[in-house]
Amino acid sequence: MSMIVLSNVDIFDGVSPEIMENHHVVIADGRIKEITHREVQLPGAHHISGQGKTLMPGLIDAHYHACLVQVQGYNMTTLPPSLLYPAASNLLENSLQRGFTSVRDAGGADFGLAEATRTGLIKGPRIFYSGRPLTQTGGHGEMRAKVHEEPCLCASHQAHMVAVVDGEDAVRKAVREEFRKGADQIKIMLNGGVSTDADPVWLCQFTDDEIRAAVDEAERRRSYVMAHVYLDKQIRKAVELGIRTMEHGNFLTLDTARYMAEKGAFLVPTLVTYQAIREKGRAFGFNDEQFRKLDAVSDAGLQSLENAMAGKVNIGFGTDLLGDMHVHQSDEFLIRSAIQTPFEILKSATSVNAEILNRTGDLGVVAEGAYADLLLVEGNPLEDITLLTGDGCHLAMVMKDGKVMSK
Repeated sequence: MSMIVLSNVDIFDGVSPEIMENHHVVIADGRIKEITHREVQLPGAHHISGQGKTLMPGLIDAHYHACLVQVQGYNMTTLPPSLLYPAASNLLENSLQRGFTSVRDAGGADFGLAEATRTGLIKGPRIFYSGRPLTQTGGHGEMRAKVHEEPCLCASHQAHMVAVVDGEDAVRKAVREEFRKGADQIKIMLNGGVSTDADPVWLCQFTDDEIRAAVDEAERRRSYVMAHVYLDKQIRKAVELGIRTMEHGNFLTLDTARYMAEKGAFLVPTLVTYQAIREKGRAFGFNDEQFRKLDAVSDAGLQSLENAMAGKVNIGFGTDLLGDMHVHQSDEFLIRSAIQTPFEILKSATSVNAEILNRTGDLGVVAEGAYADLLLVEGNPLEDITLLTGDGCHLAMVMKDGKVMSK
């Protein structure tokens, strides 16, 4: 049994704002075996000095798109899988180098991609995948051209990116199919979005019965539903009908935030994607209508985060970036710092996101028994959040499953 000892490290455990100074951590079989003040002497163990550094949990991105490898992410009808998956592999490897040891894929990834990262064929984060997001005809994610007749999505390379379903029975069948293929959770589109053309942001998608069907099937699988949603009234409906995580949520009011907190629902803001599209979208082909939709949602983003904080909502951390814009993944830390403290941000990206994944105690914490998904940071990120920005230049080590993945 190979063992690693991290010595003389200061620890941010992902839960408490207090740093545990000058500790020693023993790692074996991919998990944290011991955390102690006493010096550890284990013959044959690999010792890594953490003097002057902070040990913290690996980061978790709870709204990630490994397979939207083009900035115009839903316009991929001619992209062959033989090109798609190497491009997705590159995005995942870069995210791992930034310190993201787990991601919740919000649409497109499948069993094969998750298994490739699990077995080490791809040097990337753990993937908790949603399979194909569910949308209605003309809803967010619809990419069929505006013509009288169009073949179904099964005739395109994009059949794996979205499932267009209408009616309670069709929703049930689609949810069952995604779970059959190994999905960890289900994603459903409840409002329109920025990146596709057929769906205004104000469009409220799916009937109550359709939404209930998705939630019921997910609960049968001891899982949950995550919802792409913007409008406050649709957020409230989603919470009422049992949806667990609200993605984006840019028009969340304080009253609905309090209701979310009461019901135990989570918010996963994705503020960096709007900034990235605003700065670079034109160069990647975003059109005037998409920019009008972007303006409508992005200006409200920070206010929704402020409302969520005031309403005591459990807030996760996500990015929702597309293609080359993944380079801005860590900029979400900077944007949130206008509203949240470094501790609040880092807790979102570690232990709160682990709770979203239903992996409390396994991921997102530095604790005995947890997986050894760890970062060794040059300095204290609770004092300087910029230590987690960029491409991992301030990370002395990235460890996943007890294996050193970089540095």
